[in-house]
Amino acid sequence: MIIEMGRSRMALNFPEPLYQQAYRELKRLIVTGKLQPGEKVIMSKLAEQYEISRTPLREALRQLQTEGLIVQTHSTMKIVELDKKDFLDLYETRTILEKEIVGMIVPLVPPEDFSELENLLSKSKEAMAEEDPYKILELNTSFHEKLMNYCPNLRMVQLLNHVRSLLLIYRANINKKAKNNLEIYKEHLEILKAIKARDVQQAKQLIEVHMQNDQKRGLEDL
Repeated sequence: MIIEMGRSRMALNFPEPLYQQAYRELKRLIVTGKLQPGEKVIMSKLAEQYEISRTPLREALRQLQTEGLIVQTHSTMKIVELDKKDFLDLYETRTILEKEIVGMIVPLVPPEDFSELENLLSKSKEAMAEEDPYKILELNTSFHEKLMNYCPNLRMVQLLNHVRSLLLIYRANINKKAKNNLEIYKEHLEILKAIKARDVQQAKQLIEVHMQNDQKRGLEDL
């Protein structure tokens, strides 16, 4: 299948590099399902749609390839396809890394930063009321990223970021269901409560349950 970008032409603004703007828009289209798994990516059509040259577009596509959202097969690029085994392998890896990182950061989160984490959760609840799955996905991602920022093991964080990027399209599917978003919100609340209590074992147990539940939620659409 060929990507259909719509009839309207979209001119990009210039506050940030063109490739970054193209990257953000293409990523949004992929994770919201506007661009379907397995669809071919035709650079000439994208360049015409965004009214940019192939150089910044090529850089945007390269960034999406790095995140695993676009794959290259010989001379063809296409949106990554969903695969059950890959999904299970990635969640097994993510669970191991998240548990270890949460165990490390529980004693390290400054008390004055808890309000920022609580604010992220409040915003995700507002996004649920607005029925905006992409915004919910971004806020849920920010919550986990904020926690990872306190981890002193940068290599472990890099590995987890890579795994989370590869899981992005699966996680986007999970966020399309209102009941899933409410469950995730409540699980995040409990995780934050354990971190505020400086309870390492409880936080690790809750993050493991959170990952197991996310895996179940993702399997519903595979």
